[in-house]
Amino acid sequence: MWQLNLDSTVQVKELMGSKIYQIDNVFEQPKRLERFLFNRDSFPVQGEPWTRNQYYYQKERYTDFKDESAPLAIVAERLCGQQLGNYGAFSTNVESWQHNVYNKPETHYWFPHLDNGYTCIVYFNIENSNGTNLYHPDLKEKDWFKKLMKPDIPKGKTPWIPKEDVELVTELTPSYNRMVLFDGSFFPHGSAVTNKIYFSDQPKSLNCRKNLCFFYYPKNETEKETETK
Repeated sequence: MWQLNLDSTVQVKELMGSKIYQIDNVFEQPKRLERFLFNRDSFPVQGEPWTRNQYYYQKERYTDFKDESAPLAIVAERLCGQQLGNYGAFSTNVESWQHNVYNKPETHYWFPHLDNGYTCIVYFNIENSNGTNLYHPDLKEKDWFKKLMKPDIPKGKTPWIPKEDVELVTELTPSYNRMVLFDGSFFPHGSAVTNKIYFSDQPKSLNCRKNLCFFYYPKNETEKETETK
């Protein structure tokens, strides 16, 4: 189910001097892989203590190691020139939000953050919206952002950031079975919550934004814990 579609091609564009890669229809059997990745009984949920996760929104991540996932990991590694901590190590990202006053996508951006190197994402939603926002690298110099990125600050403690505090550069448009690969250490980034299709009145909604992630590191760096997107 991890087999790559050998007929797919790599598209490359440059943004602010940084290369972004895209492969459409990357997996040969995406539906089968989707059923495996997003079966809620397959993996334990990694919680976020001291946040509003599971109360006002649901952000769930599963991390596992499968030798079969190595083909895509190796392709992305060759494209970006960085290394994956362990071949076959992948994470899933599942997000949904509840209708309440805490969630304000009209006036706020969702959780701008940094990773340690290139970030590889494969989208598994049929909607062509709510992809990944890339923000201006100048954000990395702002004191409030530096504080949010400190290791001792719980991830997701302050997920919504006022739009006037952040400059949006572009949104990477999602498409089912599309892979994108971008420098997550150069571009602060986060889930693009552009509408409310993944909002519900009930917790634990089955209508979720979902993707598969691989995280890369410069080859001279020690593996660190990362957060996606």
